[in-house]
Amino acid sequence: MTDPQNQDAYNYATFEGTDDFAAFRTALPVGSPAPDAQVTNVASGQPVRLSDHWRDSDLLIEFGSLT
Repeated sequence: MTDPQNQDAYNYATFEGTDDFAAFRTALPVGSPAPDAQVTNVASGQPVRLSDHWRDSDLLIEFGSLT
């Protein structure tokens, strides 16, 4: 990043969200069964339950970030 104005906006003085990082310690360990939940199908916009998809086969959930 070579533009100083953009660099100052990106490199903020304090980091907000340390509570979010602390919450990772309470997440399920690798290999634990996932809790059932209602989520939104991105393609259709319709609500679906995770258990509707893992009933017949394995289920992979991908999480993304725009940053």
